[in-house]
Amino acid sequence: MPKRNKRPRLLPLPSGPSTTAVDLFLLAGLPNPIHGRGEKFLQQLAGRYSKVVASSSTSNDGPLYRQGTVDSLVRGSAEFAVRRLKNRSDDQSARPRRIALFYVPAPDDQRLLDAFDFFVFPIAMHDLAGFDHYGHQVRHNADACQAAIKTAFDAYNTRLLGLVQARIESRKSSEPLLLPPLNFQLPQSPLRNVFCELTRGTRAWQNAIPDDIVARRFDKAMLPNFLDHHEHQMIFQDARDVVFPCARASELHGAQDIDRTAPVQELCNLLRSTYRFGVSLPQGFHHDAQFEGGRAFNKTPFTCSRNGAITVDGTHANIYLNDYVRDP
Repeated sequence: MPKRNKRPRLLPLPSGPSTTAVDLFLLAGLPNPIHGRGEKFLQQLAGRYSKVVASSSTSNDGPLYRQGTVDSLVRGSAEFAVRRLKNRSDDQSARPRRIALFYVPAPDDQRLLDAFDFFVFPIAMHDLAGFDHYGHQVRHNADACQAAIKTAFDAYNTRLLGLVQARIESRKSSEPLLLPPLNFQLPQSPLRNVFCELTRGTRAWQNAIPDDIVARRFDKAMLPNFLDHHEHQMIFQDARDVVFPCARASELHGAQDIDRTAPVQELCNLLRSTYRFGVSLPQGFHHDAQFEGGRAFNKTPFTCSRNGAITVDGTHANIYLNDYVRDP
């Protein structure tokens, strides 16, 4: 009887950076043990190329977002996202493509939303904040939680994927959702107040900025240090007359270093510089803020996320998504 050929043993392939993009979903406000079931259900909905990070809240109805609860969710999401950023392939496809937050509204949910600022796309699960005829919040009902998560996931597909993502990825100077929230000044307040209305659901995404703030058409004579001859762009100009054109794709410098061991506040600040309303942007994306006509700033005040209140003297300043101000 002839001997059978032995199959060669294959050595395991060397592991390398992940090259598959994922969606990151954050789940907050559900009590134990329902939050674990909700996490698994959302993972099934989101599919293989996704990651769900959930943090349980107290079983007592009322305030749901103690500082420890928020810190746990922020740390888990930030460490995952930064790890993927650090291991990304050359085309940056391994970073989380989108980051969404599904949460139960509560009297203290502003603590949760403030922690994530504007680098996630928040969706409130309002049905779970209601009470049943026994006086318990609906979030204690496992079936109701699954239904609410499904509704939130449908809203994610409709609002983020269907509307907001294309606007953010356009990287156009005529897109108000890209503007720096603290340094773009409206007549009465910084743009941050409008962004808070968006994330709280009191302003529609289709009406992302007050109607009286519109982009202007600029040419070489108006922005001599930025535009080329015969080039025109629609660009927003704030109440101080500062013009905010998006930097060109070849000039996305100033990206922040990645350190997964940094304090969670620094990790979040990094994510604020690479995501806007849950959509990924290239590291180093910024606006080249400047006055019309090439006029110097001459100690114009700005708010820097690293250094606080500063003044700028040059002809332009690089202002990043997280309001970090770099004076070239």
